[in-house]
Amino acid sequence: MRAIHDNSRPEGVSRLGRFRRPGRLGRVGRTVRGLTVTALALPLLTSGLSTGTAHATTCVLQENVLHQDKLGNVFRTDVKCENVAGNVYGRASYDSPLTGKKTSTLSTFVCWTRGQPHSGGNTVWYYTKGNTAVAPFEAFEGWGAMEADKLLTPAGISHPFPGLPRCPWY
Repeated sequence: MRAIHDNSRPEGVSRLGRFRRPGRLGRVGRTVRGLTVTALALPLLTSGLSTGTAHATTCVLQENVLHQDKLGNVFRTDVKCENVAGNVYGRASYDSPLTGKKTSTLSTFVCWTRGQPHSGGNTVWYYTKGNTAVAPFEAFEGWGAMEADKLLTPAGISHPFPGLPRCPWY
């Protein structure tokens, strides 16, 4: 008859009583795997950097972020894209007052809406915060709409940017 030892452990349990997941690599394995993934992804991430060619840009959609404008609207998704500097309007229309100026060329946009047609050939506008506010609307801190053609999206990406939510006031 075989003796049963009390120190025997079920399959997959370490000697400290913790469950080991199959295929777990450990600290060194995770680090190596992380470096490998980073090394493989680096050319993809940097391939969109401006190289002087048309649409050689990268836009990054981010979720679980927090933005709040001066009207109390809360946004939890954004897209960060290269852009052309320009005016930020109170509404998605050229006859709306200017609320801000966008001077940066890498900016965050929190939602999209439909508005007046613009030179981009569509009616999509993006809600963003300008780098500077325009008098007499300083209280809005530059929040407003910019034409979609100001975003330098990668070739093949149409407006509105996929995954970015529509603004709540549409």
